[in-house]
Amino acid sequence: MTAPAVSTAAGEGLLDPCTAHLGHALALIQRVLPRLEDVGAADQVDRVLERASAEVQEARAVHRQRMAALRPAPVESEVLALVAAAVAVALEGATHRVLEVRRSTPVVTWVNAWAIEGRFQHYSSHKVR
Repeated sequence: MTAPAVSTAAGEGLLDPCTAHLGHALALIQRVLPRLEDVGAADQVDRVLERASAEVQEARAVHRQRMAALRPAPVESEVLALVAAAVAVALEGATHRVLEVRRSTPVVTWVNAWAIEGRFQHYSSHKVR
């Protein structure tokens, strides 16, 4: 089952697949809640709950894929050796142990070059005391 294309209230863009699946599951559950105690609608309630369960499973699969893509890749042994060598040089041969090396994610994913240049010009214009 693929994620339904769901427009936002303002009509701008689409919801991500995980959100769309969960929203669809919640809508199905909300529709069936009043009929949970109705014996005559038991089969229909069961089918709707199965569909809602399938939507939740799809959302879970999409979420797992997204999280797997965001996990940092392991650091190669060459990079680890370079980090250890740099630490040894910085500590001038003092005893040390590198416990962990992780890839970092950029803090800012989008940088406005004009804003950076403006800050540079502004701070450059100040007198240094």
